[in-house]
Amino acid sequence: MSNALNKIKIALVEDHEVVRNAISKMLADIPEFEMVFDAANGQDFFDQLKDNPIDVVLLDLEMPVLNGIETINELNKQEFPVKVVMLTMHDDLEIAFELLSKGADAYLLKECSTKEMVNAIITVHEKGSYTNQFMNDAIINSVASERKTQNRLKQLNLDQRELKILQLICDGCTGQQIADAVFTSKKNLDLIRTKIMKKFNVKTANELIRLCIIHGIYAPRTNEEIELEKQDSLLAKKLRKEINLKQNNY
Repeated sequence: MSNALNKIKIALVEDHEVVRNAISKMLADIPEFEMVFDAANGQDFFDQLKDNPIDVVLLDLEMPVLNGIETINELNKQEFPVKVVMLTMHDDLEIAFELLSKGADAYLLKECSTKEMVNAIITVHEKGSYTNQFMNDAIINSVASERKTQNRLKQLNLDQRELKILQLICDGCTGQQIADAVFTSKKNLDLIRTKIMKKFNVKTANELIRLCIIHGIYAPRTNEEIELEKQDSLLAKKLRKEINLKQNNY
């Protein structure tokens, strides 16, 4: 595999210069690898990727100007044929599972050995994915959490409309915004909300939100995600009105 044509072409995205230089030098010394370029953040990575095709990228999570998650999302959107090996200090099972779900092919902690890093790069290149005990634990933890959440939902006997209202309450929407989103009146929404709070056995919205997060019923969302859903809701409302007008004209 020493032939230059057969070497695995690699990029490293890491915002700490000392760490980036050290890992780049280490990878460049591996006979199977060709260290194509390194980048300080996701945007820098894409600027260089346009003219420098690679096979595998080692990607940090927390970076300015396009972090690890945003970089994976952009890779998926543009359909670049690049394998992603996350290299991060975050030993958080939920974060690991989120990144694996978004398309990361491996998740390594920065404390991993050089041997494991090399093995992970070669494995994702040749087989498409790599796994280790931490990644297995992340998947098992997610499955257990999902089962726990589903059991709790069964106990509460929440329907899809109530779940949607819960999400909007946790997002911080006003009563009128929620009523508009689920196509009901403000008065009827108040009745539904009272019914939901009885099921949770709480008296305040803050208690309700706290329990939704604790039981995994609600995962906090970014303002961008919330705004996109609001736009979708407004579009659905507009289309519904147009359909009703057409039906009334017949």
